[in-house]
Amino acid sequence: MLEYYEQRQPEYEKIYSIIERQDDLAWLQRRLEASVLGRRVLEAACGTGYWTRRIANAALYVLATDASEKLAKSALESCEGGHVDYRVMDAFQIPDSSEFDVFLAGFFFSHIKMQQRRTFMKGIDRAMKPGSKVILFDNRYIEGSSTPISSRSEYGDTFQTRTLDDGSAYEVLKNFPDQEELEVLMEEFCHDVSVEESDYFWLAMGTLK
Repeated sequence: MLEYYEQRQPEYEKIYSIIERQDDLAWLQRRLEASVLGRRVLEAACGTGYWTRRIANAALYVLATDASEKLAKSALESCEGGHVDYRVMDAFQIPDSSEFDVFLAGFFFSHIKMQQRRTFMKGIDRAMKPGSKVILFDNRYIEGSSTPISSRSEYGDTFQTRTLDDGSAYEVLKNFPDQEELEVLMEEFCHDVSVEESDYFWLAMGTLK
């Protein structure tokens, strides 16, 4: 997975230029800006920094993290201003982050195996202070728009075969949780849980207990 995203870096943000998704992307950006306003944000799996840039002006401070140093540096370099920094961090090994009051991960949850979702949430709960906001957002599966599912594991995980501009192909884990699954998982660790859906994306938020 890490190799795939590092190789995809130069072409990754083309996905955000799809015409029919522009209204949904604008909706998502507005919701994120309002949710991080004046807050200190720990962003996991920042990738190229597309969403780092879109929350940076609203947040008091953003630490953009990724398991790839190449991508984390890229995210920082794509941002302007002195209130964004970067760190190499595995989203499953979050260190003490009590200085932050928002944990944010965009387009990462779908790359978590179904059996590891609770482990991921436990890591957030352990690292962040009570009362911190958790914000997760990702794709919905849309027939005819999303990359087709190419295979499925015995545990129910789904995979897509993705081909880069250079012709190289990768099998990528890509799960699509429904609203009920997200609510049940979030409510174990958070109160004030909300799960919103647009045509193409979902947005889940809650406050750590």
